[in-house]
Amino acid sequence: MEEKEINIYDYWLVIKKNRRLIILIFLVSIILAMIISLLMPKTYRATASILPPLETTKIGGLETLMSAAGINSIASQVSTADIFVGILKSNTMADEIIGKFNLQKLYQCKTRQDARKVLEKRTEIKVSKEKIISISILDRDPKMAADIANFYIFNLDRLNQNLNITAAGQMRKFIECRLEETKQILREAEEKLKSYQIGHKVLAEKDVQEAAMVTGQIQGRLIAARVELEAKKKYSTSENPDIIKLQNEVTEIEKALISIPPLETELARLIREFKTHETVYGLLIGQYEQAKIDEARDTPTVQVLDRASIPEKKYKPKISVNMAISGVMSLFLGVCVSFFKEHIREFVNEK
Repeated sequence: MEEKEINIYDYWLVIKKNRRLIILIFLVSIILAMIISLLMPKTYRATASILPPLETTKIGGLETLMSAAGINSIASQVSTADIFVGILKSNTMADEIIGKFNLQKLYQCKTRQDARKVLEKRTEIKVSKEKIISISILDRDPKMAADIANFYIFNLDRLNQNLNITAAGQMRKFIECRLEETKQILREAEEKLKSYQIGHKVLAEKDVQEAAMVTGQIQGRLIAARVELEAKKKYSTSENPDIIKLQNEVTEIEKALISIPPLETELARLIREFKTHETVYGLLIGQYEQAKIDEARDTPTVQVLDRASIPEKKYKPKISVNMAISGVMSLFLGVCVSFFKEHIREFVNEK
C-alpha cells in the first residue's frame, strides 16, 4: 500500500469539513466556562504595604561601642525588610491571626497546622526593589481580607516592639551586673594604687602620670587589636591580609609593652587600671540609662505606606480570562477530534 502524502491543504480540507463540529465544541466550551465561572464563589484580594525603617535600631548604643573597637557589626548587614518578612511568615504570626479571626473554624480545619497551610496559600508577601513590603490576602469576604491584611501590619509592629523591648531588657540586666562588678573592681583598683604609693613612697608625679597615659594607650590598643582580631577570625581565614596585619600589630604592641621599665610599668598599670575602670564605670552608667529608655520606649517601628481597604471588585474568578483559555483549548480539542474522526473514517473505508 502506497503511503499518502498529506500537505497543508489536506489539513485545511479536514478542518473545513469539520468546521461545524469545531465551532460547536468552541461555543459549548466558552459557555460552560462562563457558567462555571459565574457559579464559582467570588474571591477578593486586599493588599497592605509597609516601609521598614531605613536603619537598624541600635539598642543601648551597642553599635557605637563595636565601631569604636573596630568591629563591623554583623547585625547591621542584615536587611530590616528580610527580618520583617521572616516575622510575617513565622508560625507565631500565623497562630495569632488564626486565633484572632477564628480561622481554624472558618477554614473548616481539624488542626491548627492545617489552618496555617490554608492561610499560607491565601497570603502573598512580596518585597519590591525599593524594600517596600506588600501583604496580600485572598478571601471570599472582602472585609475579612482587608482586616487580616491590616492585622498583619498591626501584629508585626507589636511583635517587633516586643522583640526590641526584650533585647533592651536583657541589655539593661547585663549592664546592671557589669556596673556592680565594675564598681567593686574600681574600689579595689583605688585601694591597690594607694597601697602601692604608700609602700614605695612614690607619688603620681607628672612624668609618672604621662607614663601611665602612654601605657594605658598602648594597652588599650592591644586590647582593641585582640578583640578585632578575634572578631575577624570568625568570618575570615588566617590567610586574609587583614588578619595578618592585625597579628603583626598585636606582636609589635606586645614588644612595646615589654620595653617599658618595670617600676614605671607597675605604677602606670595601677594608675591605668584605676582610670580605665573609672572611665568604664562612667560609660556603663550612660549605657544603663539608655538601655532603660529603650526598654520603656513604645513607639511604632513599622511605617505604614498603604492600609488595606475593602476591595470593591472581585479578584477571582476572572470570567473573561477563563473563557479565553477555554476557547483556545476547545479549538485545539476540536481540531484534534476532527483529525481523529477523519482517520477513523479512512480506516473504515480501507477495510
